[in-house]
Amino acid sequence: MTGANEQYERLPEALIEELKHLDRAPDVITPRVDRRLASLAHAQFAQRRLPRWQPRRVWRAAAAACVLVVVLFTTNHVWEQDNTSIYADIDGSGQIDIADVLALARAEDGVNQTELDAFAYRLVALDRAGT
Repeated sequence: MTGANEQYERLPEALIEELKHLDRAPDVITPRVDRRLASLAHAQFAQRRLPRWQPRRVWRAAAAACVLVVVLFTTNHVWEQDNTSIYADIDGSGQIDIADVLALARAEDGVNQTELDAFAYRLVALDRAGT
């Protein structure tokens, strides 16, 4: 600032505080209204019954979820390890593909040509609705 405005740069702190006080917006909610609203809210919430936390139910639900996970995991493993069916991962590659049909044909474990053809057809069929 230049010239005459320099004298107005530094106002006394008391004047600044008074101007801030006058500049403040009037209270919309007065302390009396605030106390009344708080007492009404306390009365309203005092009438409500708070639900009790029941740890037994939580533990039962957690135990049931754990049992369900174990059952699903073990059943899924049983389905993947089904060795009674010829439709299995014979060569151990991790997936059932045409190489399993060829490995089964080489093994000659009493599997006839019809079963081998059905296995191969099941793998390469474009329309899997019939399988």
